[in-house]
Amino acid sequence: MGIQDTIKTMTDQKWLAWKVFPKGTHLTVVPDLVPEGWNIREIEKVLVKNKIVNYDISKIASVIKEASGKMELIGPPFELFEEGKRKYLRLQATPIQVRFSIDVGIFQTDYQITKADVSFILAEKSVTYGVDYEIIEEILAKEIYGPEFIIATATPPVIGTDASINEIIPIDPDVKPFLDENGNVDYKKWDNIRQIKKDELICIRIPPTPGIPGTSVYGMPLSPTPGEDYALPAGINTKIIDNETKLVASINGFLYRHGRDICVGNIYIINGDVCTKTGNIEYSGDVLVKGSVGMGFSVIADGNVSIDGFVEGAYVESRKSNVFLKGSVFGQNKTIVRAAKNLTAENIQDCTIQVGKNLLVKGLLMNSKVEAENLNMPITGSIISCNVAFRGQVKCGTAGGKSETLNEFIFVENEREQFKEELQKYNVLSHKLSQAIEALQIRLLSLNTPLTPEQEEQKKLFLSQLSTCNYNKEQVGSKRKKLIKLIETMPDKDDLIIIRKLSPKLKISIFGVNKEFKQDLIDLKIGWRNGSIKMESI
Repeated sequence: MGIQDTIKTMTDQKWLAWKVFPKGTHLTVVPDLVPEGWNIREIEKVLVKNKIVNYDISKIASVIKEASGKMELIGPPFELFEEGKRKYLRLQATPIQVRFSIDVGIFQTDYQITKADVSFILAEKSVTYGVDYEIIEEILAKEIYGPEFIIATATPPVIGTDASINEIIPIDPDVKPFLDENGNVDYKKWDNIRQIKKDELICIRIPPTPGIPGTSVYGMPLSPTPGEDYALPAGINTKIIDNETKLVASINGFLYRHGRDICVGNIYIINGDVCTKTGNIEYSGDVLVKGSVGMGFSVIADGNVSIDGFVEGAYVESRKSNVFLKGSVFGQNKTIVRAAKNLTAENIQDCTIQVGKNLLVKGLLMNSKVEAENLNMPITGSIISCNVAFRGQVKCGTAGGKSETLNEFIFVENEREQFKEELQKYNVLSHKLSQAIEALQIRLLSLNTPLTPEQEEQKKLFLSQLSTCNYNKEQVGSKRKKLIKLIETMPDKDDLIIIRKLSPKLKISIFGVNKEFKQDLIDLKIGWRNGSIKMESI
C-alpha cells in the first residue's frame, strides 16, 4: 500500500485532512469540527498505526491549535516504514529505560536505517520521554551494529526525606564540670538538670516530604517513595501543638527520657548521694534525694526538699516550701538548713537552722542556732546548748543536759515593731489634723461682721469641718495612747515555752526582759504576764 492509499484510510478524524505532495505533506484542520478534548497523542497513535515514520508531531500540534481552516505545510512528504527492517532492529523498553541495538545481519542487505526508523519503533512502544537522539545519530552515522545501547532514560523519582525531630533543649546532661573564672575545675557544680517551664518548647517535628515524582520513558509520572514519618516523643506532662509539629511542657519541671519518649518530671529524683557524681543540685520544683548530702555540697529547690539519708557539712534550702530530713544532720558547724515554711528532721547537731514556720525535731537538737516561728519536739526530744529565736512557741521534752550546758530561748519582738509602725502612722495623722484645725480657725476669724448670707453659709461649713476634725483628733489620740501603753508593757502571752524537763541552765529573753533558770524543773510552762516573765506548772 502506497502513502496515498494510507492517507485515504486515515478517516477516523474527519476534522483533519491530510494531503501528501511531492514537495511536502499538508494538513487542513476544519475549525468547526475540532473536538473539545482532542489529544495529540491519540493523533500520533493513528500516524504510528499507519506506519508513517517521518511526521513532526510538534508541527502537527501547532497547526491543530491554530485551526485556521487553511492547508498548512507540516513537513516533508510522509514516508512509510519498511517492514523488512524490523527484524534487524532490537528494542527493549521498560518504564525506566530503553535498550536498542541493530543486528549485524543488516550489512548483508540494502537497508539503510534512519533516525526516522528508530523514532518510529520508539513511538510504537509509546516511548515519548528521555530519548537520547545524539546516541541514536552516532550509532547510525558510525554504523555501530551489534552492541546494545541505552537510548532513552526515565527521570527517576526523588525519594522523600524522613521526618526529623529537632530537640530545642538538650536533654541528656552535659557531664562536664564547670570551670571557674580562673580556669579551675569545679567538681561540685554540674549542668545536671534540664529545667523547663510550662508551655516552653521541647522539640520540633519536621514532617516527611512526599518526594518528587519522576517521568517514565512513556511520559507517565513515576511515583516517589515518601519519607518515613516519626511521631513526636510525647511522654508524661507534655503536649503536642501546632498540627503535631511541636512538643511543649504542660507543667514546670525537668526533662528526662523514658525509652524514646521525652517526659517532664515535677519531682527531681537523685537515686543516690549528692556528691561529685551529681554536683550541687538547684531546681525550681521538688527534689528527692534517696541518699545523703555530702560534705561541701548543696541542695537548693523552690519546692519541697526531701532527703532520705544524712546531711553532713552541707547546705540545704527550700526557697518556697518545706524541708524533710529523714536522717540526721551532722553539721560540723558548717551546715545551714533553710526552709521557707516547715522543717522536719530526726536529729540536728552543730548547724544553723532558719525556718519560716514550724521546726519539728523528733530526737536531739544540739549545739545549733535556730530561727523559727515555732519549735516542736515530742516528750522524748531534747535540746542541748542551743540558741533558739522564736516568734510563736517552743515545745520540747528535755531542755539542757550537763550543768555546763546553756540553752537560750529568745522571743522575737515582732509585735512591738508592728505597734511602733502603727504609732508612727497615727502620729502623722494627728499632725495633719492639727494643721487642718488651725487652718479652719484662721478662716473663721477672717470672716467680717456683719456676715453676708454667703458668708453665713461658709461659716456653717467651716464649723462642721472643724467639729469633724476635732472628733477625729480625739479618736486618733485615744488610739495613740493605747499603742504607747502596748509598747511600754507588751500584752500577756501564755504558754510561750512548754518544757517537760528542765536541766540547768536555761536563759530566756521575752520583750527584752531576761531571766535564767538554774535548777532542775519538770512540767513547766513559761509566758509573759503583767510586764514580766512568769513560770508555772503544767
